[in-house]
Amino acid sequence: MKNFFKFIIFIIIFIILYCFVFKILWIEKNPISYFYDEPKDSLDVIYIGGSNVHSHFNTVLAYNKYGFTTGCLSSSAQPFIAVQYLIKESEKRQTPNLYIIDISRVADSYSKIEEGAIRKVTDTMKFSKNKLDAINAHLNYSNIKKEDYINYYFSQFLYHDIWKQPWVISFNLGLDKSYYKGYKMSYDNLVRQKQIKSDYSNDIIELPEENKIVLQKLLNYIKKENLNVLFIVPKRLYKLEENKKINDAISIIEDNKYNVLNFNLVNDFDVDYSKDFLDFAHLNVYGATKFTLYFSDYLSKNYELPDHRKDKNYLSWEEEYNQLKVNFKKLSGKNFDSLLENNMNN
Repeated sequence: MKNFFKFIIFIIIFIILYCFVFKILWIEKNPISYFYDEPKDSLDVIYIGGSNVHSHFNTVLAYNKYGFTTGCLSSSAQPFIAVQYLIKESEKRQTPNLYIIDISRVADSYSKIEEGAIRKVTDTMKFSKNKLDAINAHLNYSNIKKEDYINYYFSQFLYHDIWKQPWVISFNLGLDKSYYKGYKMSYDNLVRQKQIKSDYSNDIIELPEENKIVLQKLLNYIKKENLNVLFIVPKRLYKLEENKKINDAISIIEDNKYNVLNFNLVNDFDVDYSKDFLDFAHLNVYGATKFTLYFSDYLSKNYELPDHRKDKNYLSWEEEYNQLKVNFKKLSGKNFDSLLENNMNN
């Protein structure tokens, strides 16, 4: 019996260590991963959404100019159904003054949610009932085969051969530094791809019923928890039908007495479609600088956000900002301060 208990203890310790090493070395990092690194109750704003969040908003630049801290719970192609569970995850560690929710993916078809989009949310969440609830919610709305469900609860089964890809380990050990307190700035973000500006329609197409259910559940949760929330529609190019469905979501949100800031209709903010995009959906570092300067100024004027710049407990934010400037110089051959001056003088 004594040996049996030793064996059970060994198995438990092995599983814990395996999961710990697995998460460090093989789960690709994204802003959700880095969110857990921030001290408790240290974030003033939590910004949730898809890749527009971590490619548009330069968190360390906002800190340098205004002193408030922003945590990004974002991931590529993030399903809108994830938002409620990411708020719950945030509430375990942080008490932000404001939640910002990007609704650019609110019109996506839930039946077409891709496996990778789910995993970039759920694989990076720490194990808890909330994580299990998030997995269940995603799977219930997707067309994932039921026989594949086990891989979402035990990701190790899917990634058991990934050790053969050393680039993943290098990335996760910090050898590839591209995230700065949630903002992503790598060589890709320097790309300037010319886009053709299209008019943003004010017409409405009704959201699919399943999308409405997800949105209303989120609004009910926000109301129940008495959270301070700003919804935004980022500047990007939208398909006309997508644009009109987002307008329906805006109408539902405003009917529930919450504010929506639609950057496609903001008159005093604009980008250069020939220089400020890296593709149809994402701003490059030049466009992101414009957006961050405008949006962080808007937030500081419209919400009560503290200034931590003289607090030694927040030195890591200034250090990350300085590191971003160094890496921008390495990648582009230009000074980030010059980029700022050009934007602030326009």
